[in-house]
Amino acid sequence: MSNAFLEDQLRCIICLDFFKSPVSIPCGHNFCLGCIKRFWDTRHKAECPLCKETFKSRPNLRVNVALRDIVPICEFY
Repeated sequence: MSNAFLEDQLRCIICLDFFKSPVSIPCGHNFCLGCIKRFWDTRHKAECPLCKETFKSRPNLRVNVALRDIVPICEFY
């Protein structure tokens, strides 16, 4: 696995930066907490920016503990 691939997996698809306060949504995709909240604030429906799965209401966001703990280590290198 290349370093570039790993680095891409640790970046938010909305802001393209390393995850900040990473959260998971029900479809399994991950985003920065602030990014997904702003994304949903500009839409009339709650949907995943990647797979376009639509949710009846804004789902509860869960902190992705693994990403939260790994990103600072990878940013260091």
